[in-house]
Amino acid sequence: MLELDISLLTELTAVPGLPGGEHKVAELIRSHLPSSPWEVHSDRLGNLIAHLPGDGRKVMLVAHMDEVGLIVRRISQKGFLGVERLGGASVRALPGSRLDLWTREGRLPAFTGLLPGHLDDRGYLHLMDIYVDIGSSSRDETERLGVRIGDGLTWASPMERSGENYVIGKALDDRLGCLVLMTLAHNVRQRQLGCDLYLAFVVQEETGLMGGMPVAHAVSPQVVIGVDGTLAFDTPDLQDQQSDIRLGAGPTVKLLDAIRGKGVSYVPHWELVERIRDLAQVNDIQLQTEVITGLSTAITPMPFAGLGIQTAALSIPIRYHHSPVETADLRDSTRLVELLSLIVTQLV
Repeated sequence: MLELDISLLTELTAVPGLPGGEHKVAELIRSHLPSSPWEVHSDRLGNLIAHLPGDGRKVMLVAHMDEVGLIVRRISQKGFLGVERLGGASVRALPGSRLDLWTREGRLPAFTGLLPGHLDDRGYLHLMDIYVDIGSSSRDETERLGVRIGDGLTWASPMERSGENYVIGKALDDRLGCLVLMTLAHNVRQRQLGCDLYLAFVVQEETGLMGGMPVAHAVSPQVVIGVDGTLAFDTPDLQDQQSDIRLGAGPTVKLLDAIRGKGVSYVPHWELVERIRDLAQVNDIQLQTEVITGLSTAITPMPFAGLGIQTAALSIPIRYHHSPVETADLRDSTRLVELLSLIVTQLV
């Protein structure tokens, strides 16, 4: 039975990869990709592309390397940091959170302050109420530690196993997707391919969905399949809302996503989706269906690149998105690797 490399997932989630600064994630991925006949290169934006030449149509699988986090907005006279979000980091999850502050010199431990429980009678929490404490008593001391406006922060939340199948930590969105593509790269063989295969590990998904577009233009594939996380609705606060997507019931195939009010929406190539659903059914691979609002992914703009691209999106259900305790069931990712293997060898 196919197994995922959990130690590699631990490494992938530990490496900082804020939007625009994904180079350490790319370096780690590159070091674990198979060598010849795979061809690996990076573009000027930092996207990492692996190519396994084959006959047939150009097919590109896409996962994003970046994670949500914070950026230093200002340094107060008393040495505290004001911050802005990089991507959709959960404001509710911030108070009392341990953080890693990434300066030019390296990592500094940090945490977000919060009111003592004895005094906390506030309701709605605004990002402007959030401040970061690094154990400094003045602006000068903070600056002597090497902190500058624009430095990034990620949650200090090492990945852990929970029970037989669950993993918990930050950045599972979308380092799990990256691991799926890396696992596929080691399992698929050139002689089995039914296509000319590209794996794209792309940048800046969390801050506008556009980071992978240079790859779409450069490769000019006929088919793109996205691999990302999606929302699970199997916790007490979300049951009977939007969807029945749950952990452990397999990956999802996306029929619609949208971020209402921002003009962002995605629909797939319907014929491609039906063929994927049929392939999963014939091979007894559990596959959930996804119609969802509140998120979108890196492939949303890709159908309109070049002369047009047929696209589909396959997702990994994740609880507690954009928080330090994102939670996933490894069986969903294993099934996704199996399905993608069938897609690139039989379907396209």
